[in-house]
Amino acid sequence: MEGVAEMTVMDAGGAPKGNISIRRFEPRDFSEAVALDSEAGGGHDPYLLTYFYENYPTTFLVAEKDGEIAGMVLGFRQTPMEGRVFWLAVRSGDRGRGVGGRLLKELLEIFRRLGVMEVILEVRAANKRAQSLYIDLGFEIYTTAKNYYPDGEGAIIMRRSL
Repeated sequence: MEGVAEMTVMDAGGAPKGNISIRRFEPRDFSEAVALDSEAGGGHDPYLLTYFYENYPTTFLVAEKDGEIAGMVLGFRQTPMEGRVFWLAVRSGDRGRGVGGRLLKELLEIFRRLGVMEVILEVRAANKRAQSLYIDLGFEIYTTAKNYYPDGEGAIIMRRSL
């Protein structure tokens, strides 16, 4: 990423609530990222974050607000022409304020610069808020998968062209 993208986050009344900067994940973010993953229900092995940092540093982004991590997105180039959004998480207090959308837009732009032609992701069937965000960003439902997640919940597979 060639710099830091910034945005102003608004509170429920539309007043500025702080600046958000989008940047690459750094090792100093590790403990906050693990906590965010847990809070967002990811339950991923912390080693996964290290793996993404070491193997996909360009597409592992964090949103920083007031010196703390407000959100993160983990992506990777699955094939030379296909990108994948593996995990998007936003702190509960920052949801609904554009943080997730800003992270995804930045990731899509990076994928575009890398020559990716299509991006794919999966989302829990019950996660209507995330589905709405993805649709707003141009993703379309591609297919569904029953019993996709370890708890038995199904997934909606979405994709979008770049």
